[in-house]
Amino acid sequence: MAAALVASSTLVLAAAETEQPARDWLEKMANAGQALNYDGTFVYRNGDRMESMRIIHRAEPGNERERMVSLTGAPREVLRDNEKVTCILPDNQSVVVAKSRPRSVALRTFDPQEGFAEHYRLSSRSGERVAGRETMMVSVGAVDEFRYGYRLWLDRITGLLLKLELIGETNQALEQFVYTDIKLPVRIPDHLLEPAISGEGFTWYRDDLTKTTPEPESDDGWSVRWLPKGFEMSDRVYNPTGVSRMPVQHLVYSDGLASLSVFIERLDTAAERLEGRSRMGAINAYGSVIGSFQVTVVGEVPGVTVERVGKSVNRR
Repeated sequence: MAAALVASSTLVLAAAETEQPARDWLEKMANAGQALNYDGTFVYRNGDRMESMRIIHRAEPGNERERMVSLTGAPREVLRDNEKVTCILPDNQSVVVAKSRPRSVALRTFDPQEGFAEHYRLSSRSGERVAGRETMMVSVGAVDEFRYGYRLWLDRITGLLLKLELIGETNQALEQFVYTDIKLPVRIPDHLLEPAISGEGFTWYRDDLTKTTPEPESDDGWSVRWLPKGFEMSDRVYNPTGVSRMPVQHLVYSDGLASLSVFIERLDTAAERLEGRSRMGAINAYGSVIGSFQVTVVGEVPGVTVERVGKSVNRR
């Protein structure tokens, strides 16, 4: 019995010693993504869809500015600062301006919440070269079936995220993000952050950027009765894009790394109903109709997660 306790304690200590460097690297990654100037080209793959993008990021005191340009397909552009995000979509002649919100896993900062380590196993080791730079590889393994795992390759010098793989239930990479070229200039000139497409003549959709988000107690009776452990509400907005003809309530939940969205809108008789599961690469969705409302749960989480969350949504 004593020998078993000693062995168990040794394993726990070894795991803690392995996790701490990984935690330190993740914190370094979060700081690098916000505090550095960088100009790079990356390839993003989700299922069968692949695209190449250029990203230009400038860190300013109290603010960040960023411009992403699609290098394949339609010449789309996304501009972001601390206040708003502007999406210029020439393929459908539109511009969407909305409140700035957390970015995708590949580009957002890492925000571990209290108890984060209860839901992921962390480890780190030397990684392969990416875009000509030496890396450390951090493994973030899910401890349950309700979230995916991640493999992250971080620049050894700066901690900047250079490559990411989102790992599915059978240990396959469902999604991949990797830089093919990256520069870290001291200065990013203004003209590199200006759009090449003016949007003149396009249809503009604007969120009310001054509108405050209602507190949970002032909601209209909707509730999500089940979430995976560690997930908490991180954002709540109405008409998040301004494009839908029907009022949309958008609830965002996150465990600090993974996130999922719950969309609630009145049924549009002209739109097709979404019921049951659907999937596109790493993104799973579950739709249901509750009374006269369409409820859709979407996220980079397993299908079982969006379905269970979707079935727990109800209106008092």
